[in-house]
Amino acid sequence: MEKYVRLSFVVGGLLVWIMLAAFLGAVMSWISPNLDKPLMGAQFAVSNLLGLMAGIGFVLFMWFSPQVQKFGMEVAGELRNVTWPTWPETRVSTIVVVITTVVVSLILGLFDAVIGALTSVIYRL
Repeated sequence: MEKYVRLSFVVGGLLVWIMLAAFLGAVMSWISPNLDKPLMGAQFAVSNLLGLMAGIGFVLFMWFSPQVQKFGMEVAGELRNVTWPTWPETRVSTIVVVITTVVVSLILGLFDAVIGALTSVIYRL
């Protein structure tokens, strides 16, 4: 179970790297197009390096924080207690959700049409 918790920390670090590199690249190009200089080819620039360093820092913080470790182990333990629905239960639940969505959409569309008709009558007066 601990290996899955640690793997989730690494996946989280990769997500931090990808998202922060994209954000920093956009901010740097908005501030000055020459600010985000390529370091190793056109695909790895300053924004990627900063995002990578932040991702590594995230992983190291998560990896060595006892509070985060404890919380991650508790979450993994609780996930073992989850009972996942069977395929027939999932199919029936999906059908119920789709039908409910269609019915609510029709009701809201009817309300919109009635209110639109009433407001057009009021504006003509």
